[in-house]
Amino acid sequence: MKKNVLTLSITAALVGLGYTGVAQAIVTIPPGNATELRVSPNGIGHFLFVPYYSVQGGNNTMINIVNTDTQNGKAVKVRFRGASNSDDVFDFQVFLSPSDVWTANLSRNVNGLAQLHTDDLSCTKPSKATINATPFVTQRLDPSLTGDNLANQTREGYVEIFNMADIPSGTSLYTQIKHVPNGSPPCAGAQWNALDTDLAGLSAATAIGLANPSTGLMGGWIILNVNDAGAWSRIDTAIVANND
Repeated sequence: MKKNVLTLSITAALVGLGYTGVAQAIVTIPPGNATELRVSPNGIGHFLFVPYYSVQGGNNTMINIVNTDTQNGKAVKVRFRGASNSDDVFDFQVFLSPSDVWTANLSRNVNGLAQLHTDDLSCTKPSKATINATPFVTQRLDPSLTGDNLANQTREGYVEIFNMADIPSGTSLYTQIKHVPNGSPPCAGAQWNALDTDLAGLSAATAIGLANPSTGLMGGWIILNVNDAGAWSRIDTAIVANND
C-alpha cells in the first residue's frame, strides 16, 4: 500500500475509551478535522511507538499488537527504524480482525542481521512465509559500511505502528481478513489482491473495503536476554489525533 496513507492515519481522529471488558465508543472524524496529536492516557491510539528493540548481545525482542476495536478490522503498518539514523530497515502490513492480537519475535540471524519471525495466523503483506524468510534490509543504510558494521545497523532501533485504515464488517475485504473458528483467515479474494496495487484515493480505498482509520491499537514489547536472565518490558506509547 502507498506510504502516504500515513497522512490519512494521523489526520483522522477517534474518541475511544476503555479496554479489558469495557465497551469502546468508536467515533471517526473525517480526514482534515484533526488539530493535534496527543499521547493517549489509556495506551490505545491511532499510532503506537516502541522506543527500542534490540538483538544485540544475546537479546531477543518480542512485540505484540492488539486491536481493541470489537467491530472493525484494521490495516496496520509496521515499520522498523535503525537506531543510528532512523533508516527504514524493515516494514510490512498486518491485517487484524476485531479483538485480534498479533505477535512476533526478533532475533539475530547467522549473518548478524536482525530478523523477524511470526507464527501468528493474521493476514500480512507480504505473506508470513516471506516475512519470516527475509532479514532486515540494508539498502537505506550508509553505503560506506560493510560486513558486520553494516549488519549492526539493523540490530537495534525503534518501531512505528500505525492504523492505515479501518476494515468495516459487512465488506468483502473484512471476510477475507477475518479469523474463522479454529482456522486461519482466508487472506485471499479480489479485494485482498487489490491491496497490492496503488490506490488513487479514498474512493478507490472505499471500493475495496477500507474506511477512515480510527483508534483502537494497543501493544507491548519485551526484551529478553536468557544468558543474563534479564527482561525489560512495557506497553507501547500510543498517540491519538484529536480535534479539541
